Amino acid sequence: MPNGTDIGTGARIAAYRRLNRLTARGLALKAGISYSLLTKVESGFKPASPDMVAACARAMDVSVNTLYGRPDHLAHSHDRLDGPLSDLRAALDNWDMPLEDLPVRPLDEIEADVRALVKARRAAGFGQIASFAPPLINELVQATATLDGRDAELAHHLLVQVYRGAHDVAYGLGLTDLGALLLARMDYSAQRSGDPYLMALYRYMRAQTTFSTGRHEVGQRIIDTARDEIAAGISAGDQAAVCAAGNLNLRAAILATRQGDGPRAREALAEAKRLAAMLPGEVVGEFSRGRHVMSFGPTNVSIHASAVEVELGKWGDALRLAKKVHLPDGFPGDRIGHYWIDTARAQLWTGKNDAALASLLKARKAAPQQAKYHPSVRETVAALVRAARSAPDSLISYATWAGVEL
Repeated sequence: MPNGTDIGTGARIAAYRRLNRLTARGLALKAGISYSLLTKVESGFKPASPDMVAACARAMDVSVNTLYGRPDHLAHSHDRLDGPLSDLRAALDNWDMPLEDLPVRPLDEIEADVRALVKARRAAGFGQIASFAPPLINELVQATATLDGRDAELAHHLLVQVYRGAHDVAYGLGLTDLGALLLARMDYSAQRSGDPYLMALYRYMRAQTTFSTGRHEVGQRIIDTARDEIAAGISAGDQAAVCAAGNLNLRAAILATRQGDGPRAREALAEAKRLAAMLPGEVVGEFSRGRHVMSFGPTNVSIHASAVEVELGKWGDALRLAKKVHLPDGFPGDRIGHYWIDTARAQLWTGKNDAALASLLKARKAAPQQAKYHPSVRETVAALVRAARSAPDSLISYATWAGVEL
């Protein structure tokens, strides 16, 4: 496992603590965390959990990205994302006004392009999503402002899919301001889509933002609200409701781990498992005219079961559960990537460095841009490089490709 010479998030916390003229006890008190844990994290003997990073960031008035060593100005030029991201920000300036002389294709043609964006999202294709989204947003906003009745609702329905894909990019790159703006636009269109399950999707996405701020109690309240809103559909066994509720419970489980509440996390997991048993198998997310179904099933539950143990720092239990996961053919690349990223993190902290690198390479194969920008990946790669007596070429290549600062 990493040793006391490791430099990473813990060292950055210590550096910013000193800049803020805080003692370790002072920061621990201000952030509401254990002094003993803080000293172990700063010296590299324990990993910095996401909730701890968020608490320290709030206490020192810096961004979470800064403590992760992933500043907001992270260079995206190698993936040619800067231009599309600027176009995306510009497209979000309009969400409710018709513009003169802006042509709109038939909704069937637009829908085909939205499906291509959704496919890119499932592969965590940040570049494709960022390129597809701006013209689609412009066109669909015009459609919502010029069409009536069911056609206007369908245009809003398609807009939610585009906003959701773009939010994955913003969140994956740590662009919190852009992510918040996308959520606001998503909320606006979800309310006008005629599909109650799009509001559940919006709340599911909104709860995710509390991972960065540390307001996990807010995230739990958002999840509870969403579950209450679709309770009738769950009771009726509506597949869209069951899949939405399953995902909401999985998010609730991770939120609970960020609060250090293992029992509550496992309770949410148990409910997700019960809901998954109501399905015929894995459900691949789909949207049709006026109806959105989220991806959900037993595999996603088992992946989250391992992730919960990772978040709680129970590395051995995480690996034991990870071995039970069987990824079916055609499973979404972004979920596969998360599975291997979490597995690599657990392998690192149990001294299985070669296995951790192998898992990262599998994550890169499944979802390259996710595996490049994810903060846990960058921390794991940096720790592997520093722990290696002679780093293999594949590890040095990965670190160079991801732009990891050692």
